[in-house]
Amino acid sequence: MIRDASTHEDWPAVGMAITGRMRQQRMSQQALAAASGVSVATLRELARPTGKRRAQDATLAAISRALGWADDHLLIVLLGRQPDEVPLRPLPVDQQILDVLLRIERSVAAIGAQLRQPTEPHNEASVVPAGNAKGPDRVAR
Repeated sequence: MIRDASTHEDWPAVGMAITGRMRQQRMSQQALAAASGVSVATLRELARPTGKRRAQDATLAAISRALGWADDHLLIVLLGRQPDEVPLRPLPVDQQILDVLLRIERSVAAIGAQLRQPTEPHNEASVVPAGNAKGPDRVAR
């Protein structure tokens, strides 16, 4: 499929197709970037409906492949045509592992952020000086 200067290009439709498929596959932008070889910045720009970024056919083909579509799927969407729906292809095992690791990393970061939040302030009246602290009650044996 060939594009030329006179062809109407629907970049917002490409962005919606990419984000919809990512959501369907529960794939992050980082995982798609790793699978397609396209930078996260390019993916973000393409996903924005008002994005001015344009991509080469090879970039669209790489993203299409990584999302389990035929190479020309996003190009067909770009040109305003209806692509034949391709069945969802399972992600390669290494990509599934990367996706899980990225989710774990986000969870650990969220836990770390919660741990860094200040806790309730200590009430000075409830603090016992070290010399007056009592140990556990002793039971006579």
